[in-house]
Amino acid sequence: MDSYYARQPIFNLINDTIAYELLYRNSIKSMSYNATDGDHASASVINSSFFGDDPRIIFRGKKTYINFTENLILNRTAFMLPSDILVIEVLEDVKPTDEVLAALKELHDYGYKLALDDYVVTDENFPMLQYADIIKIDFRCSKSDIERTAAICQKLSKRMLAEKIETDEDLYYAKSLGAVFFQGYYFSKPIIVSLKNPTPLQTTFLHLVAKLSDDNIEIREISKIIQTDAAMTLKFLRFVNFLRYDWMEKIKSVHQAVMIAGLKKTRDFIYFVGLQQIKQGFVDEIITTGFFRAKFCESLSNILLKNYSNTKNIKNRRFNDEMYLMGLISIIIDCNFDTSTESIDSLPLSSEIKSGLFGQDTVFGDVMRAVLAYESGQWDNVDIFCEKYKISQNDLSTINLACIKHTNALVRGIGR
Repeated sequence: MDSYYARQPIFNLINDTIAYELLYRNSIKSMSYNATDGDHASASVINSSFFGDDPRIIFRGKKTYINFTENLILNRTAFMLPSDILVIEVLEDVKPTDEVLAALKELHDYGYKLALDDYVVTDENFPMLQYADIIKIDFRCSKSDIERTAAICQKLSKRMLAEKIETDEDLYYAKSLGAVFFQGYYFSKPIIVSLKNPTPLQTTFLHLVAKLSDDNIEIREISKIIQTDAAMTLKFLRFVNFLRYDWMEKIKSVHQAVMIAGLKKTRDFIYFVGLQQIKQGFVDEIITTGFFRAKFCESLSNILLKNYSNTKNIKNRRFNDEMYLMGLISIIIDCNFDTSTESIDSLPLSSEIKSGLFGQDTVFGDVMRAVLAYESGQWDNVDIFCEKYKISQNDLSTINLACIKHTNALVRGIGR
């Protein structure tokens, strides 16, 4: 699915880019915000920019400002995202209720940076200032509102970001009032970012929501549903990467990823991604191929475990799960969903899975090449694999038929 967002740079006093604001757009030609649902708009931006690729690579480690509605604040959506690069931009229509102030305090205490968008100080919204790190002032407002708000910010030592700066006079005026960050057409207009974003199936969400409503749900049931959807799997791995960015152990299966996240955070992720409008209709051939590859890799791993259980990289209790995950993720790379080698390498996948995805000379690489060769009818390459691992053509034919039946049954089940 094509997805879009705009990014506009934010500058400091010496004109260095120190951050980007990410803005909702629904097409490559969209020049301004045109959403009717703020929750959906922000969810779409987060889904595309954070779960579609690694934002630390995309934005070169700079801060990213993202609009947060009252619902997203109260739902603590920010806890799914890394605090080191996210700035929560509290929209101007968010009311400072007791519940909102409690949520802002919690986010602030956990180290998240908060910016108040289009802020003009009033008696009602004054309590929000105590948790704000940055105050965004629209320099198209009245001069009295700008100067009154700026004076209070200076008194409280709050950093000001002057937005809608369009002329030399605007810039000079903002600096004279103490602004230290700047944004507007004077520097740069928002640039549309277009990318291919793998879209989870709506039926996957329905299955997951139904399961998550069961008090007796088991983690393995959740992981089984997630791993039937290649796009959901990739986004979930990205999410877990944010949770455990500095963790040394690499993920070997979807089940392990759910174990790391825990049911609560997994539920939060599923409900959040469900906010975004997702693809309607039937299961297409691309997703069917992803199911098939995953099952084919897993089936080959069963033979290898039986014949080479004492061989390095094969004697592994998670060998089957790793093979399944490799086959599932391969369809994302194969379909070129703007998933670069550098980006895939940043995922917390095991080195064995990565070696297969990148076609290296390992048992995982051999299995991945064999599956792709069988899929495309490159029989010479299939023969090389069979000879190396002493697998007969009859075994492959049996596996192929079983995988087709499995995939068809899975697709029919999702359809129902």
